[in-house]
Amino acid sequence: MTSDMTAAIGRYVNGKIIALQRGFLAENPAARATLARLRADIDGRGTNWMDIGNDLYGDWPTESLGDPGRNPRAVAAVSTALGLYALHQQSKTTPVAQTDTQETRSISFGAACRRIVADTGAPMDDDAAKGVVRRLSAAESAPTFDGVVWFLRALIMLMRASKRNISLDYRQFAQDLYLLQIPEYADQVFQRWSCDFYYRPAPNKTARQAR
Repeated sequence: MTSDMTAAIGRYVNGKIIALQRGFLAENPAARATLARLRADIDGRGTNWMDIGNDLYGDWPTESLGDPGRNPRAVAAVSTALGLYALHQQSKTTPVAQTDTQETRSISFGAACRRIVADTGAPMDDDAAKGVVRRLSAAESAPTFDGVVWFLRALIMLMRASKRNISLDYRQFAQDLYLLQIPEYADQVFQRWSCDFYYRPAPNKTARQAR
């Protein structure tokens, strides 16, 4: 049941973000207005549900996500993922949401955090990494989901400010946001993010030899 729910959340968020990203990059006024509303929701001032209600519930897939009034974890995961995407995309001229996970490896939140301080596969600068690790650790220790989101928001802002073009698989991120609200799954999410942040795969010898 949990796997079905996370998959449905990922599909719903990914579809919305692909449409918003396409509209934003094409300078569509409606898409930009939607992103502004979602960004205001995640900026720490609290949610104005009447502003973002239609963005969330107007086409809510009841057949896969159920009644939103009875699934607050799904609502929180969707609204948070959309708000953080809106914050991440703000003022950027390149897409920040990964849209093609079939041909490239999914960029998890942990992998995206690594990109704040190091290129993929490169050793990290320990001093530069300390601030990122501190925020990830604080998110893991936060006693509430709102507390977790506070530190994830800070990390998204670092991604936005980076000179690197840091993208993120928001489909997977939305699924993780749902699982973070379930105590028995939250530890698995942080374990995966930790692996993706610290682990450097060995060079592909076969590919290197083929050159």
